[in-house]
Amino acid sequence: MSEKIDRILNYIHHHYFETLSLTDVADHFQVSESYLSRYFKNKTGQNFVNYLNEVRIENAANELCQTDATITNIAVDSGFSTPSVLNRIFKKKYGITPSEFRKRMEEFTHNEKIENDKVEELRKNLYEKIENGEEDRDIKKVAIKVQTNHVQWMNHNEIINIGEASCVSEAAIQEHILFLKQVLDIKYVRIWNLFSEKFMISTDFSGKNFNFESLDRIFDFFVQNKILLLLDFGKRNRVIMAGRNNELYSANMQYNLKTIDEWKNLLEHLIKHLIRRYDKGVLEKWIYEFPWNKEPYYEKDYVYIDAYEAGWKIIKSNLGNGRVAGLSPHGEINEVQFQNVIHDLKTRGIFPEIFTVKIFADYSHKMMEDYSLQMGNDYLYARKYMEKVHALLKNENIECKICISEWSNSVSNRNILQDSCARGTYIIKFILSIWKLADMIGFWHGSDAVDTFYDSRKLIYGGGGLLTKDGIKKPSFYAFEFMKKLGRDILRIGNNYIVTRDSANTITCLCFNHRDYSYYYYLKKENEHLDLSKVFQSEEKEKIEFTIEELDDNKEYMIKEEVINSHFGSIMDEWRLLGNQEELGKEEIHYLKNICIPKIYIHHERSENHKIKFQVELEPHEMRMVYINEY
Repeated sequence: MSEKIDRILNYIHHHYFETLSLTDVADHFQVSESYLSRYFKNKTGQNFVNYLNEVRIENAANELCQTDATITNIAVDSGFSTPSVLNRIFKKKYGITPSEFRKRMEEFTHNEKIENDKVEELRKNLYEKIENGEEDRDIKKVAIKVQTNHVQWMNHNEIINIGEASCVSEAAIQEHILFLKQVLDIKYVRIWNLFSEKFMISTDFSGKNFNFESLDRIFDFFVQNKILLLLDFGKRNRVIMAGRNNELYSANMQYNLKTIDEWKNLLEHLIKHLIRRYDKGVLEKWIYEFPWNKEPYYEKDYVYIDAYEAGWKIIKSNLGNGRVAGLSPHGEINEVQFQNVIHDLKTRGIFPEIFTVKIFADYSHKMMEDYSLQMGNDYLYARKYMEKVHALLKNENIECKICISEWSNSVSNRNILQDSCARGTYIIKFILSIWKLADMIGFWHGSDAVDTFYDSRKLIYGGGGLLTKDGIKKPSFYAFEFMKKLGRDILRIGNNYIVTRDSANTITCLCFNHRDYSYYYYLKKENEHLDLSKVFQSEEKEKIEFTIEELDDNKEYMIKEEVINSHFGSIMDEWRLLGNQEELGKEEIHYLKNICIPKIYIHHERSENHKIKFQVELEPHEMRMVYINEY
């Protein structure tokens, strides 16, 4: 299919839940209805209405399986005018009504005595028509034109979350920070809980005696290594999560300030102390964030906007060019509250230069009550959330940078998916769906070394980091490394690939085979999954044939491939080959560090008729980077 049809299909997939007609799409692409109708049928083999209904039915089927939303809400959310229209089209496609479909799924999920072979049979029957939107199992053919002007790829992955400031004093975490900065080109490290009781700062926050010596050691490390900081001044508990509503550990580590005057006094003294200790030019390159967390900055008469304003004024009066970030509203904030605070910040003239948000795939927001969250499968939810943020800012005529300060597939620190190749493909898919809506993106988080607890004796234990506690690179690390290697010009982007070109004319193809979660994933708590054999809707391979066009004719090209999958480079699978041994020596750790790397293949192709072709066959959850250079 040409790029034009890809753009049309993408538009449909992003607007199917609206009142969408052939006229709307034709107007958007500035073509006539008759032309679009003929073109669409020629390229897809379907007419526009049938294709649109297929997309809507797929969404409805997923919501029936994964949410408790009413049939009416599902019909509306999926773009159907009435529940009766959904019923009619759904029954025509699947042979049963939506309510019967949901009932059959509920009977299945609650029947623990059903035999395994029947489980698989029922699962296959129910999902065979909705998995991946009835995609073609044949080889996908993708044509790439290299001489055309294209959209620019912007790698916004320039922030890495580390955790509490106190953990940075540990040598292992410092080593991991330096490695992530060097290899992934991380620009900012984000830390929080600067006013932890561990630092023994003061006993009187209304006075003048503050001891920042312990904090200085933390800041010295970053300044000496020329690492910029994003300082989160919000108060937050020290938490280790085993799932969305399952805390293994939670404790308040920060001082409990009583009044806003104590908050201002403490912050003012810290900023002045930093100015005396370091060059002001260094501090003005940092970002100072005052997020809207559940935990208040102080106890008496607390109002978030007042705390934010106090912080904003202190930063601006002492560091004129220092950038202030703020908001990141917690999940209990509704849209009206959010809009009011945005309006008040603008009215007071203290709107942040960087507007921050947090997005976790298993965490819903009240401001999104009109849109159902489908957990880890729902990239559209994240897009709609970001689009709503953009709309709220546009309503106030506000222009600022937007930063996703924290995001991940889960808030959990105990989920084996975090250690798997599946998380790597999730990361790529999420970023490709969201990158145009953010100026900066900060992943949660850098290292498992900040997640250690009584239960973290094993080599890997579902921690949320890109590196294990021993510094071994996970597949999720390679997802970021592969994206860092993409060129500036996007030649083509699809559901499971992005093709770019850099200034040296190297063509890079990042391909991935992402599989969405099945209903089974939600039947257990995140930390109860011991294997991944049932938690995905399917385990199909993906075959893609790339044709690179508009090349010099009769030239030899070297094609180099880097592969991460369950056979090559996966810490989870390599550890399994060692018998999942809990206690490993230095030699075994060193061995795993060396073997958990991409598998490399190199071959050559000669261009014919200004083209070269090559195929990739992707295992489930595989990531593959392909580099094409003239030899």
